[in-house]
Amino acid sequence: MTLKTGRSRNIAMLLTLLLLSLILDQKSKAWGASVNETLLSGTDQDVIDEVMDNSPPFFDRRFNLLSGFSIDDNLLSITATELTPYLCRQSGLSPSLDADILLQETESPQVQEFVLLASYKDDDSARDRVERHIYLYTTKKRRTFATWLQRSGRYLDTIKAILKENELPADLVYLPLIESGYSTDARSSAHAVGPWQFMQSTGESYGLKTDYWRDERQDPIKSTVAAARYLKDLYNQFGSWSLALAAYNAGEGKVRRALRKSRSDNYWSIIRTRYLKQETRNYVSKFIAAGIIASEPEKYGFTDIDYHEPLKFEEAEINSPVSLSFIARCTDSTIKTIRGLNPELKRWCTPPDLKTYRIRVPEGTGERFNECFNNATPEERMPKIPYIIKKGDTLWDLAKSFHFTRKELYALNKGINPRRLRPGSIIYLPPTNGAYVTKTRPKTPYIIKKGDTLWEIAKRLRITRKELFALNKDINPERLRPGSIIYLPLKR
Repeated sequence: MTLKTGRSRNIAMLLTLLLLSLILDQKSKAWGASVNETLLSGTDQDVIDEVMDNSPPFFDRRFNLLSGFSIDDNLLSITATELTPYLCRQSGLSPSLDADILLQETESPQVQEFVLLASYKDDDSARDRVERHIYLYTTKKRRTFATWLQRSGRYLDTIKAILKENELPADLVYLPLIESGYSTDARSSAHAVGPWQFMQSTGESYGLKTDYWRDERQDPIKSTVAAARYLKDLYNQFGSWSLALAAYNAGEGKVRRALRKSRSDNYWSIIRTRYLKQETRNYVSKFIAAGIIASEPEKYGFTDIDYHEPLKFEEAEINSPVSLSFIARCTDSTIKTIRGLNPELKRWCTPPDLKTYRIRVPEGTGERFNECFNNATPEERMPKIPYIIKKGDTLWDLAKSFHFTRKELYALNKGINPRRLRPGSIIYLPPTNGAYVTKTRPKTPYIIKKGDTLWEIAKRLRITRKELFALNKDINPERLRPGSIIYLPLKR
């Protein structure tokens, strides 16, 4: 491009100074400095001086008129984006980096902590919104916020480590505060689940499995890894953390549409329009307010928070399904504890359709669990109740009667054909909530073979005849007919 006339040269110089002024303004805002504080590098300042020295007198006067002028977002979207490569090429500058990137790349942990929480201070509207939510969290919602802070103690260290590993701003650790209050059981009306409130489709796109047996959106570690990847992708798309967070809440498409309709590239500008829902217009200010309070709770009157103990566990790999009750017995803990360490598990056992699975056990019990698992029989690892099919039984009737689903029946009875349930055949029923469905003594049916006697059966199975008589009160030891059924003690 060749500038042929004096007027064109003056316009180009004006635009150059506008752009450099914008860079100065944005860098100042990013660091929380005033507009008058010089944050440009030596190279940047030299370019300004050179342009000003070579400019005609009247041009200097025009530029001075811009000193109190606020660059409109619409002008920015039209001129800065399109002209930056050319103007930088003419002046020898490199394209200006986003303020968020400048802050992210610094090695100072202090700056890292405030990449997002300090990003609103130079915008009056943003500051008012944040202060309004700080007031709300410290008054009307104070008790709820205190509960969120208590839960955060369990997950903060783990989430911070994952964010650091993914080179993300540390203050994103506070995002689950406004998403779920750090609850793994949180569910929204839109069917978002878990501490990071993933929709099923988005979760699956980032590697979170959801099926009948498990929902990895509820796992605090797996969902955080997925959230870190998702947030990084959003930031790469929009180049701004405020817009990335808005897209996390509303979806990328809605934010792009709002930017296009408003002809802006600034979050604090588009939320003044009606192109986004109220929830998204408040989302970033809610996050900043929550993060500010959580980073200095004592300053806002939260002095008596009883934080939960940090998450601690060991992992063990298993090659066959186990019940939660078995894990609890092996680790000398409770089913509630095991569920708390493995919140992705939706049923009473690990997924039976997986060849291997990594289970979390309380810290210090990993070796004990491995030994217990290796020495246990399949029946002990995965207790199930034998049931003798009666005439007219269907899987649907059985599931309804015993309060479980047909999927569980299929998982415990591989290859079962629901249309060929023959009376007298045996299928297995699952326990309910880790306990056995039968309230009486657990037992398993045994079909009498030719030549069987109670003494031989008891000897072969290493039980006493007294136990046999206790389970078969009407049994006549002299009338054991082949094909008839007696009951044996069920080994756990």
